[in-house]
Amino acid sequence: MSKNASDIAEHTASATQREFPHSDNVAVMPERRDLHFLPPGDRISDWHQAGPNVTQFMNALSLLFPAGERMFIDAVRSYRDEIPDPDLKKAATAFIGQEAMHSREHIEYNALMDAAGLPAAKLDQFTWRLLDWIKAKTPKSFPLAATIALEHYTALMGDMLLRYPEMMNGSQEDFERMWRWHALEEIEHKAVAYDVYEKCIGRGPRNWVERSAAMAAATALFWPIVASFYWQMSRADEKCRKAGVRGHLKLLNFALGKPGYIRRMVPEWLSYFQYSFHPWQQNNADLLAELDELVENAEAAYATHH
Repeated sequence: MSKNASDIAEHTASATQREFPHSDNVAVMPERRDLHFLPPGDRISDWHQAGPNVTQFMNALSLLFPAGERMFIDAVRSYRDEIPDPDLKKAATAFIGQEAMHSREHIEYNALMDAAGLPAAKLDQFTWRLLDWIKAKTPKSFPLAATIALEHYTALMGDMLLRYPEMMNGSQEDFERMWRWHALEEIEHKAVAYDVYEKCIGRGPRNWVERSAAMAAATALFWPIVASFYWQMSRADEKCRKAGVRGHLKLLNFALGKPGYIRRMVPEWLSYFQYSFHPWQQNNADLLAELDELVENAEAAYATHH
């Protein structure tokens, strides 16, 4: 077993468990990894094996990350000095580092869309303005509550991508590797913001009401924005225009029909509204076993490009 895999196993063991509401919850210590992916710009509109419409759906998701991850960073950082648990404070610092790396790589990824004539900059600016408005108009605790809601989404999407490799198999390897890295780290740090919320704001009815309201608001905003971004990206992409209605139907099947990767997330999404919810109730730390190999492959690919 490699050193990093050993670390994962160690941090998953009871010796590093923190006090969660349920004894079977698992704590995994996240690690900041400075990786570069450099996906090829000439594949930005057709990198996914399922075709251009699924490609633009994934691209639309990528457009949400730079501003979203900045909100996550700011929300956790605003409470970091109040965290009483030194292990959780260490995890919060690693969470901030991981999200900063995700933001950097998605900014570079999103720039490829602009270079290809897609409306990425306009859509990215919309996201920044919206999230800046939310941060300015809500209490300090709400951006953190929104963060734990959206982190639940990203962890579920990451789980889906890793649990069903056929979702990405056959896609252009640099894009696929980048999405898998992001998925792995979203699972690795999926409970950090939640634990910060519980330690700094508390458990109980207030926790449940605020985080449930934040999830309802996040859901009401997230999917219409994703749908709008996808529509604008697909309208600007020649391959999607040529695919016509069939392309949109193919995406609907991918997301909601069969295989229906987004539809499959619904039961775990609903679990968030349980009073006793904790992210590690879905114990999927086993998916992190591929981290070592992915890091090695990413570093080798980057060295080859250079």
